[in-house]
Amino acid sequence: MSPLSNNALFLTYERNPLPDFFKEPLLEEYSVAAHIYKLSQSSLAELARNSVIQSGFEMEIKRHWLGQEWYLPGAAGNDIHKTNVPNLRLAYRHRTLLEELAMIKAQHFT
Repeated sequence: MSPLSNNALFLTYERNPLPDFFKEPLLEEYSVAAHIYKLSQSSLAELARNSVIQSGFEMEIKRHWLGQEWYLPGAAGNDIHKTNVPNLRLAYRHRTLLEELAMIKAQHFT
């Protein structure tokens, strides 16, 4: 979710619902998403981790929630004790990204 996306669309900054999501409704949103999309605990943890990474939070806040080296790619940037995301899952995501980028690069130069 983009904190300012509603501002550009139709709401003034003061009426933006973002602050409301940091109360109980945020937990409800994750719970409903898990039920509707049949997400596993690992998937929910990865979704939450990616949300923090994509947020505008300062580096220190991200370090607090994700670990000291959260900015490193793949499993290297994962503190499983903080994120609850398996290293194997993040290693797979990173490896797949590198393979896709290599494929795009190869197609671009042929």
